[in-house]
Amino acid sequence: MNIFIIFEAYLEKSILEVNMKHVKRILMAIVLMAIGMSGAQAQYVITHAKIAMPGQQKGIYYALPRTIIQLDLMVDKTELVEGPYSDYAYLIGATDIIHGDGVEYILKDVAMSTYAEADPNATFFVSMNAKNDAQPFYLNSKGILEGVGMIGETTKEQVKAPVQVKVTSNNKTFKYQYGSSGMRSPDQQARAAADMISRIREEKIKLLTGFQETAFTLDTYRQMYADLDAMEEEYLSLFVGKRVVTPVVQTVYVTLSKEVPSQTVGSFSRYSGFSTDVYGEKTITVQAISLQTTGSINPLSQSAVETLSHENKLFYRIPETAYIKVSLGDEVLIETREIIAQFGSFMLAPLGRTKLALDPNTGQIVSMGME
Repeated sequence: MNIFIIFEAYLEKSILEVNMKHVKRILMAIVLMAIGMSGAQAQYVITHAKIAMPGQQKGIYYALPRTIIQLDLMVDKTELVEGPYSDYAYLIGATDIIHGDGVEYILKDVAMSTYAEADPNATFFVSMNAKNDAQPFYLNSKGILEGVGMIGETTKEQVKAPVQVKVTSNNKTFKYQYGSSGMRSPDQQARAAADMISRIREEKIKLLTGFQETAFTLDTYRQMYADLDAMEEEYLSLFVGKRVVTPVVQTVYVTLSKEVPSQTVGSFSRYSGFSTDVYGEKTITVQAISLQTTGSINPLSQSAVETLSHENKLFYRIPETAYIKVSLGDEVLIETREIIAQFGSFMLAPLGRTKLALDPNTGQIVSMGME
C-alpha cells in the first residue's frame, strides 16, 4: 500500500515538472512574439516638436501649414505743393487753392489673398526604426509635409502674386515760373502769368471754331489743342498749386488662430496714411468666424497632440472654412469665405505600408494608397 502511495506522489511530481517546462516554453514564445511585434510595429514614432529629443533619435521634423492672410493696401499718396502766385489767385478767379505744402493719403482699394507657411504649433518629429525600410517623406522648401511614399498631383503650393502698381511721374516744379527777377515784382509776374492764361484760352477757342488761316488735319488740330491744354494747366498751377499723386502699396500680414480669431492690424488716416498704431483715427480689423464645417468630427485633444507619442501614425489636419471680414472703422471693405488651416482639426492617419499625399496649403490628405 505504501509503495502505491509513493509511486503516485512521484508520478504527480513528474507530470507537474513536465507541465512547468511547457508553460515556461509557451511564456517565452509569447514574450519573444511580443518583442518581435513591438519591433515591427514601432516603425515610426511621431511626437510633437515641443517634447521631441532629436539628439537621441533618428528621424526628421515636418510641419503642417497654417494660413496667412495678406492685405495689400492700394494708397494714393498726394503731395501738395503751393503755387508761387497763390496769393494772386483772384486774378484768374480760382477757388480751389493749395495754401502750404503737405501730404494727403487716400485708400483706393484693398486686395486680400492667402498663402501657407509652416505652423510652429503643428510641427512634429518622426523617429524611424533603422531596422525597417521606411517610406520616404516629401517636404517642400518651407518644411511642410507634402506626402509619405507619394506626392499628390494637384497639391501645388500657393504662390503669392506680386501686386502691380502703375507709377505716374508728376513734376513738382513749376515749368513757367518767372523766378526772382529784379525787373518785375511778384505782382507783375502774377499778372503776366494771368494774361498768358487768357491768351491760351483764346487760342483754344480759335482752334475749336476753325478761326485759322492755315488748314490742318484733324490729328494736327487735336495735338495742337492738347499742347495748349497742357500749357494752360502749367500756368494755372502757378496760382492753385500742384497735386502730385504717387500710387503706393503697403502690405500687411495677418495670422489668426482659434484662440485669437480677430486682430486689429493698424489704422489709416488722411494725413498720415497707414500706421501700425492700433489706436489711430480709423482702425483696420481682420475678423474670422468659423463656419463649423468640421463640427461633426471628433478631433484629437490638444493635450493628445502635444504630450503623447504615437506609433505608426501620422498627424494631418482637416481644415476649416471661415467667414472673413476686413473693416476700416465701421466700413466693411471685404467680406469673403476662405479655408483657414489652423482653424481645423488634428487627426491621425495610419503609417507603415500606407502611402499618403497631403495638400501643402491645408494639411489635408488628398490621396491614399497601399504598397
